[in-house]
Amino acid sequence: MNANVLTEYGGPEVLRWGEVPLPEPGPGQIRIAVRAAGVGLTDLKIRRGDLQAVFPLPEPAVVGFEAAGVVDALGAGTRGVAVGDEVAAWLPGLGGYGEYVLASAWTRKPEGVSWADAAALPASAEAAVGVLRQLGVQAGETLLVLGGAGAVGMIATQLAVRQGVTVLAAVGADDDATMEELGARPVRYGDGLGDAVRAAVDRVDAVFDAAGRGGLPTAS
Repeated sequence: MNANVLTEYGGPEVLRWGEVPLPEPGPGQIRIAVRAAGVGLTDLKIRRGDLQAVFPLPEPAVVGFEAAGVVDALGAGTRGVAVGDEVAAWLPGLGGYGEYVLASAWTRKPEGVSWADAAALPASAEAAVGVLRQLGVQAGETLLVLGGAGAVGMIATQLAVRQGVTVLAAVGADDDATMEELGARPVRYGDGLGDAVRAAVDRVDAVFDAAGRGGLPTAS
């Protein structure tokens, strides 16, 4: 098969289209014929060599944590999926920039979702779901999402709203309409964030920092 192989650390030019071995699915795995691959900030940092200590490159080095495509083969004992199913997958073992990839965690692609959109969802959705489970917010409670207009923040907002949670989303002025459309109440980033939150609600039960820019202290 062919893949976009990382030949050395550097800019986009170090990615070269070349032939690599076709992977075979192990127990509980599926092999996906890739239709679209997600490209995230972590991919770019890996390519530049910023994360060598965390993500040592395999051989051959095919990066990419997210992919969407058609199930091509099943490993032993794999259940709940069939060859020909359309799926989106999160790839902790990398490999998304290839024609085929192995996955141990996947979900069915909804019929109305494009391949490109499906490939952009897995990593952000996994992060959003994981943090919401840790926070344990319940219907009737209030959640403040810092970075509500980012990929993780928007998914977390929609999931929380569907669960009956009141969501305040800290965003820039250009994102107010989007957050209102998703069912959240926008509040503005900056030194006055804490005052804006207190003016909007009586209490906040949990805070989800999806921005990671140190805004949590200003919300208190």
